[in-house]
Amino acid sequence: MQDILHTVAVNLRALRAARGMSLGALAAASGTGKATLSRLEAREGNPTVETLYALADALGVPFGALVAAPTGRHLRADDVPHVGGAVEAGVLTRIAGAALVEALDVRFPAGHVRSSQPHPDGVVEHVLLTAGRLRAGPLDAPVELDAGDVLAFEADVPHAYAALGGDAQAIVLMAYPSEGSRSPADTSGG
Repeated sequence: MQDILHTVAVNLRALRAARGMSLGALAAASGTGKATLSRLEAREGNPTVETLYALADALGVPFGALVAAPTGRHLRADDVPHVGGAVEAGVLTRIAGAALVEALDVRFPAGHVRSSQPHPDGVVEHVLLTAGRLRAGPLDAPVELDAGDVLAFEADVPHAYAALGGDAQAIVLMAYPSEGSRSPADTSGG
């Protein structure tokens, strides 16, 4: 819980400062108590999903801008910070600059390697492994994933998928860039 408190504190303070908002102004805009905001920025308290959504809306940012810590492109399931409340939520991946995102449900049969030629420039794949184990990614930097892990990589290079052990199942998000822009994988917090 300390990691999520630290992440929320750093992101909240930075976003509020970037918008030139006082604690009072953000409290009024979000319907959150000023004392609650002060505790959150001091890495205290226990923020709920509902409170963080209210703050994100008031700041004009997505939920992930408050809770997602800067990270590499491979995120282990156990490292995803979760926030509780009426529901529990954790940001698995963020996609920026995409004109289109397709969600694919993909099964990788055991003993079969799926090799892929490069996709067009700027295409990024986000792989959420839901079952089994999988080796995935660019041919020169594959990563072994366990169920719940997330991998994001630029897919405009040769890449492959191979189930490890038995079959594997994944949700694959294909992010196609806006016309004329490149869309790097973004799992960072801001």
